[in-house]
Amino acid sequence: MDKQRRRELKALGKAEVARQSAAVWAALREANPAQPGDPEWSENYRRGVERERWLRKELPLLAPDTLHKLFVVREAGGAGWVPHIGGYLLCTSCGYATPSALPRRMLYWRACGCGNVRWRMLFWWRRSSVRYPEKLVPVKLTGRG
Repeated sequence: MDKQRRRELKALGKAEVARQSAAVWAALREANPAQPGDPEWSENYRRGVERERWLRKELPLLAPDTLHKLFVVREAGGAGWVPHIGGYLLCTSCGYATPSALPRRMLYWRACGCGNVRWRMLFWWRRSSVRYPEKLVPVKLTGRG
């Protein structure tokens, strides 16, 4: 690889980092519109962190109205989605947010609004099914304050 190609790749990398950083800052400003230093900012921050903790602990399916009221939704970068506990998927058909993976539970029987994503757990038996994987988008959820 010559010096010119290295410079091009470095410039592309810096541009991508700047784009992702701007997206994160925009999501944080939307989640907490108060100015830093304002007492309201710290209250909003705590409320947002509490919502994110609740999300990680409970791993609920979120209806579109609840989802947009409690969280700022932004697309997760990358190609496709990798199931992991704490990750969420947005069904573009119905607007529900569903966990990308779940730990074992005694009884869990849920589906998104259109039935595209279904979770079935009963004791040791666990089944998940996705009817149309192309309609799922991995998302990151930031708690609103």
